[in-house]
Amino acid sequence: MSDERKERTTVVTTGSGGGAGWFLAGGLIVALILGGFLFFGGFIGSGTSGGINIDVPDKVTIETPKPSE
Repeated sequence: MSDERKERTTVVTTGSGGGAGWFLAGGLIVALILGGFLFFGGFIGSGTSGGINIDVPDKVTIETPKPSE
């Protein structure tokens, strides 16, 4: 046998995961954008009007009682 030892080089690479987290984050962002567009665009939540109409006469008269003598 020979006195030489063969050394092996071990290479360790750390890669990213499967990408499922990025897929879920992208889906959440798309859902938020779509929901905001539908809500703020007036397609959702506009079933009833929130306005209040108050009819006030054009001329207001105030009558004060006449002092008694």
